[in-house]
Amino acid sequence: MIKLTRGSLIVIFILLTTGFAVRAGTDNSSLHSERHHEPLMYDMDSYYNLRLAMNLLDHGELSDGDGWDRHSYYPPGVPLDYPPLLAFITIILHLLTSRFLSLSELAFWLPAVVSPLAGVAVFLFAGSLDCDDLSSGLAGLLAVTAPFYFMRTVPGFYDTDIFNVLFPLMVVHSLYLSVRRDDWRWSTVSAMLITLYSTAWNGWQILYYVLLVSCGIFILRYRDRNILLFLLITTALIELTDPGRIPSLIRGIPLMASGAAGQLFPEILNTGSSTMTGAFPSPYANITELQPPGFAEIITGTGPGLLIAGIMGLEPLRRLRGDDGFLFMTVMIWLVAGLVCLSGGLRFIEVLIAPLSVTSALFFSEIRTRLARRKNMDPPFRSLLSASIIVMLVLPSPLIALDSYGSLHPRVDDCMMDAAVYIRENTAEDTVVVCNWVHGHFFAWMADRPVNFDGRLGYIETLPVRNHGYPLDPRVPGVWREYWQDRALATSDPVLADGILSMLASSGDECYLEVYDATGDPAGSVRIIEELIRMDEDQRMTYLESLGISASAADSIAALMERRSGYVLVTSDSLIDKGYWILYYGSWNFTGPTVKPFYSEGEIISRNPLISSDGVTFNGTVLFKGMKPCRVFTVKEGWVDVVTVDPSSGFNVYILKDRNRTVTVPVKYEDSLFVRLVLMGDGAGRFRAVMRSGDVTLWEPIE
Repeated sequence: MIKLTRGSLIVIFILLTTGFAVRAGTDNSSLHSERHHEPLMYDMDSYYNLRLAMNLLDHGELSDGDGWDRHSYYPPGVPLDYPPLLAFITIILHLLTSRFLSLSELAFWLPAVVSPLAGVAVFLFAGSLDCDDLSSGLAGLLAVTAPFYFMRTVPGFYDTDIFNVLFPLMVVHSLYLSVRRDDWRWSTVSAMLITLYSTAWNGWQILYYVLLVSCGIFILRYRDRNILLFLLITTALIELTDPGRIPSLIRGIPLMASGAAGQLFPEILNTGSSTMTGAFPSPYANITELQPPGFAEIITGTGPGLLIAGIMGLEPLRRLRGDDGFLFMTVMIWLVAGLVCLSGGLRFIEVLIAPLSVTSALFFSEIRTRLARRKNMDPPFRSLLSASIIVMLVLPSPLIALDSYGSLHPRVDDCMMDAAVYIRENTAEDTVVVCNWVHGHFFAWMADRPVNFDGRLGYIETLPVRNHGYPLDPRVPGVWREYWQDRALATSDPVLADGILSMLASSGDECYLEVYDATGDPAGSVRIIEELIRMDEDQRMTYLESLGISASAADSIAALMERRSGYVLVTSDSLIDKGYWILYYGSWNFTGPTVKPFYSEGEIISRNPLISSDGVTFNGTVLFKGMKPCRVFTVKEGWVDVVTVDPSSGFNVYILKDRNRTVTVPVKYEDSLFVRLVLMGDGAGRFRAVMRSGDVTLWEPIE
């Protein structure tokens, strides 16, 4: 560790206040609900974390009291296997601050309070490498303002990202001190820290693998007992806190030589595997943070200054003495692992930020040392040159971060909260909320009702351990519900739509997975389900047996089809933005390429004459990019005016005057539930609107 002088304490104070200030400066009135007096979160996982923290406060555990989460992906819910550290820290702080802050307000501000500690961790680590306070502080500032890390630790982003730079730095720093000082106590501290980290984020295995490799090599070369002690204590503690995790990791070690990201870190990178999706579409394909970044995104995600300084700092790190090359080897393996992980998505940029922060401190220290040795250089010019280098490397990160922040918007507002409160106060406790998966966690928290589909999606963290002891079908949860919910909105048959939604709310995945097991044909099983929905109860057994399905399987399938559960369907203008994917997935072709729908949406930027941002214009005739539509639907205050323009055209234009938007949709979807409910709001004769608030509508089936 370094000796904390007055200057060091001042730098630490600056890092903490700067890190908090730049984040706190992003708070504004749009992040708070006026009607419900609740902060609005950016990421929907924040509401999941908030609900688990509330469970911990109310029940003493993350679940509802029995180790099961029946609010998420219901039915049947999911076994609750989630890192608990964030919830525990939140509740401890809540007990200390409850007189001043509500639980949700504390959760809102917690990221801005905790994340600057990463800068302090960099400062202390760099000090152990004999870097001066200024160099160490600059590296800490680069870590705190790294654009991707900044974006995911602003107020309203209550998620586990706050730990993903801090803990790896502390773990590796402690281990480095153990090697450098030949002190077993630091190995023990490091082992305890990585065990704590394993309760913070499911991606902790990345660091474990990195250290397993670097420590293994180091032990073979130098027979270092402290490093061996670290591995033994780490393995024992992690196994004690959660039995079974270490064996699954050890089994994955031989796969590391393959170089394939999905095999290197199977627990966290299997987001798009065909074993999970099968022939069904995967919503993971639309999650931006799970798409591999390009080089430009890597630069803007880490920050150009951190990337340049971090890479340039590898050379002084290689020349570092005192640990027999342990830190250099670890950092190189760490960086390679981070690059490999990027194939699993943009979010793994955080893996690179920690090691680059450490090496950037060495680069700054090297530059300052070299400039100081140039005695023939005028002192004012030397100071100016040093300051210029610092500004060029440090300034871009906060500028990029603050500029990128403009793209962040809360996914909920007062209207969505109105809907959640209505559900909580006016529906039975077993009512299932059917909504787009993006808002699932929010409704589970605010409405306190089970949701059909949410951010757990395929619950990918459990994929490697869905074995004999797993309490569900190993395929559950999965991504199947994305197809079925989109199918319900894409169909023009309201009876089929209600049947699909009722099936999802009453039996979840059971019914169509049973049909699939009986037929082995994804496309055929979908057709069979749709036929069963349209049939009377007394016809279903005969139909199933006519397909050659065994009597026991047919009886089980028919019984599942007869189940009915109350549900509400949530629609909002956010579905307009997802309209392309709803129609694309909802018309999925299981046997060949799926036809991409001719879909566009835009904002009205001029009313007289009519001009929308996506190319809809009116100058005597409504056109879309110069092409005539078949019909034009003008929707205003619940009234719909229809004008036929060109019957031979293949698309319609919808002008939503109340919502200041235009939508272009293929004619084949004119009577789809998406158009009827989302764009025109009429219920298609099968659904009734039980509540409207702004652009949000709650629908119930008409019995």
